[in-house]
Amino acid sequence: MKTIIIILLTMLAGISGVSAQAGVFDLGGGYSYQHSSYNGGSYTSTRTYSASLGYYFTEDSEVEFMYQDSTNEEFVPNVQNLTYRDRVYSVNFLYHFFDAHSPIKPYLRAGVGQLNRDATGSYQGGYSPPGRLDQLTVIGGIGLKAKLTQRFGFKAEAVSYLAGGNIGSWKNNINVSFGGSFYF
Repeated sequence: MKTIIIILLTMLAGISGVSAQAGVFDLGGGYSYQHSSYNGGSYTSTRTYSASLGYYFTEDSEVEFMYQDSTNEEFVPNVQNLTYRDRVYSVNFLYHFFDAHSPIKPYLRAGVGQLNRDATGSYQGGYSPPGRLDQLTVIGGIGLKAKLTQRFGFKAEAVSYLAGGNIGSWKNNINVSFGGSFYF
C-alpha cells in the first residue's frame, strides 16, 4: 500500500508544476524513529509523526501550521517504565536561503506552539510522573528541502522544542526527521 501511495504522489508531482514561490502552498509530512537497547533489557524508543501546511509569501519566506505527535518510551527493569505522548500544535516562520528554482533549499525555522504531554508509568517505589503537562513552547530548527519535481520534494530537518521558552533546554527535546513536501 505504501508503494502505491508513493507512486501516485510521484505521478501527481510530475503534472505541470509550481515550485516553492510566492502564493504557493506546501503540504508536508515527516517521520522519525529511534530505538536504543541497553544491558539488562533496558531501552528507550521514540516515534514521531508530523504534518504541516505552509504558505509562501515570497520565494524565501513561508508561514507554516504544524502538528507533531511523538511517543517516547523509557524502560529500565525494576527502576522505571514510562511513556510520554507529546502533541505539539505550532505556527512557524521558515526562511529559505536559495531561490525557487534551486533544487536544494536550506532553511531556518522559528515558531511558537502548544505542547500537550500525557505521561504514564511509574518509577521505582511506585511514584508516577505528572500525568498531564500543557505548556507554551518556542520552536527552532534547521532543515533542507530537495526538489524532485516542480510539485514534489523531500525534506530533512532538526527541530528543538524549548519548553517554557527556556533556551537552555534545546538539547532535551531535539528531533531529526525525514519527510516530503507537495506544492500546490
